[in-house]
Amino acid sequence: MVTTIRSTVTHSYNYEDVLANSKKVAWTEDEVLDGRGFDLSKRFLPNSLSGVDGISSLNEDEKRQLNQIMGNAYLHLFAFVEEFIVPTVTEAWVDAPYGDEVRQRSLVRFSEEELKHQALFRRSIALFNEQFGATPPLIPGREEVAAVVRSKSKLGVLLLIDIIEWFVQVHYTEHVLDKTELDGLFRDLLKHHWLDEAQHAKIDTMLIAETVEGMPMADREAAIDEVIELGGAIDGLLQQQIAMNIDALETVTGRAFSQAERDEITAETLKAWRYTFLVSGLEHPNVVKLVEEITVEGPAKIRAVAEALSA
Repeated sequence: MVTTIRSTVTHSYNYEDVLANSKKVAWTEDEVLDGRGFDLSKRFLPNSLSGVDGISSLNEDEKRQLNQIMGNAYLHLFAFVEEFIVPTVTEAWVDAPYGDEVRQRSLVRFSEEELKHQALFRRSIALFNEQFGATPPLIPGREEVAAVVRSKSKLGVLLLIDIIEWFVQVHYTEHVLDKTELDGLFRDLLKHHWLDEAQHAKIDTMLIAETVEGMPMADREAAIDEVIELGGAIDGLLQQQIAMNIDALETVTGRAFSQAERDEITAETLKAWRYTFLVSGLEHPNVVKLVEEITVEGPAKIRAVAEALSA
């Protein structure tokens, strides 16, 4: 017999408040970027999100350049993953198009804001390339990756989106907000991303609550397995991008790194990026609470993955 239980997701969110907040903090990419440039004398990311300070084979200038290359790739990775968010959110209102206009408008704004983020980050990458004097390589295939993600269950995809949008907020509020030594434009990019994602994470939670209502526990547990599988794929993408980051650093410094030096750079930056793009989401209190509420085995699985990635 298949056992079903009612949704037990607890939250205090509603679409009316989300819509009001979205309008209150609304911004455009032109307002953020027009007439501005990056200060290449400064780092883009704090060390907690880049790991460059632990690399003994690089001098301070090389650490700063690698940090900037990583910041550029950070923007690309978000434009990359947000490719699958837009159609997922769009489906949420297309599948139930009538009866709740506030919900519909909130979801439409969600989709438009994600498209805005993609435009913001791609314009920022073009600006960086122009100023940096080089074009660091970035992983290709965002449409193919989006198709793989979208092949998973609705709940699995929504959980992955929820994880991403909670960790975006951690990056800004806990790691960037007070770091005035970082480049001002890069800090503003993360600030404006956070302003929207603070609303999107609430919508994710409401959509997940709707989705799990009456869902068999086996299907919920399977969605957690899908998230873990997708996390492994993301880890592989991070490793590909890190190899490209090192290639870019060789180009801008004119220095060929030994295999031992590449291994050290890889180890230090991969540890930081595993925290940045995986662990900071898996360990987020709101994600932990949600997984505890909708599954039985999920919390232990998520905890084990976070611990393994942090080792």
